[in-house]
Amino acid sequence: MKIGSKIVYPMHGAGIVVEIEHEDFFGKRIEYCTMKVVQKEMTLKFPLDRSENLHIRDVSSIKIIFDEIREQVPEEYIHSSNWNKRYQTTLEKMKTGSPSDMATVLVNLKSLDTIKGLSSGERQLFHNAMDILTSELMLIEDCDYKGAYGLLEKCLEDSICEI
Repeated sequence: MKIGSKIVYPMHGAGIVVEIEHEDFFGKRIEYCTMKVVQKEMTLKFPLDRSENLHIRDVSSIKIIFDEIREQVPEEYIHSSNWNKRYQTTLEKMKTGSPSDMATVLVNLKSLDTIKGLSSGERQLFHNAMDILTSELMLIEDCDYKGAYGLLEKCLEDSICEI
């Protein structure tokens, strides 16, 4: 990871590394990375040696993201009447931050919304997942939020229509 790298921080979105610095933390010298999230006025700082545990990854490609969405089939758990279990399962997938898990979340929640609607918590997770992948598309395609959101929404709609 270096200054200018495009990375994804799960549950927060994609951004650009703006600074890497060493700081003393209780007598121990630790290397920190500072990133600027693209679609929010947010700056995040994290220890570089924890980036793997935090599931921080490089920005993917539009082909990988769209292929992941197109290949997803809604999972059986979305038919569960227990919204709390669905919510927890979805949240765990989002925390990994992988394109595959994020695609699964979007397809599952979009399908569930079409079938019977989303609870308010699930609707919030859906919007968070859309924002996270939209921020990644903003960096990949070098476009604004509205353009990236439209690309993602179109891919998701086309994918759900095929199911």
